[in-house]
Amino acid sequence: MFQTSGRGLLAAGALTACLMGASKEARATLGDGVATVAANELNLRATRSVQSLASGERHDLVLPSGIVVHQYVSPGGVVYALSWRGPRMPDLRELMGAYFAQATQRGAWAGHHQAHVVGLDFVMHSTGHQHSFVGRAWIPSLVPQGVDVDAVVQ
Repeated sequence: MFQTSGRGLLAAGALTACLMGASKEARATLGDGVATVAANELNLRATRSVQSLASGERHDLVLPSGIVVHQYVSPGGVVYALSWRGPRMPDLRELMGAYFAQATQRGAWAGHHQAHVVGLDFVMHSTGHQHSFVGRAWIPSLVPQGVDVDAVVQ
């Protein structure tokens, strides 16, 4: 029979609460506010620069691995799209937050390194092979009016 002391249950509960809080705080960005870009910068140990666009801003994250991530922020301050390129895939769980489940849904990946997902309000295209991975994802309902995703999100 398994026995647990009150102290053990308290420690396990505290650990679970910390892990749940950390994962909620760390996994944001796509579809969230611009403040989450700073969390990505910290969590991915990236260097960030910002460029003004007619449709808001582009936050560029350069990761130590050489991966470059562009996060597109609307004039209203919401991350509506992201793109990436580099020698491997970035941490999509970190970058896509709540949309990660759609990005990794069954049947989305054709082969090991190619995915095309078109959901109700989520689109992702990703390809890669031998140290060359590229991709982009966006939320159609959040794309600012008049923005051509194919022209802007690269």
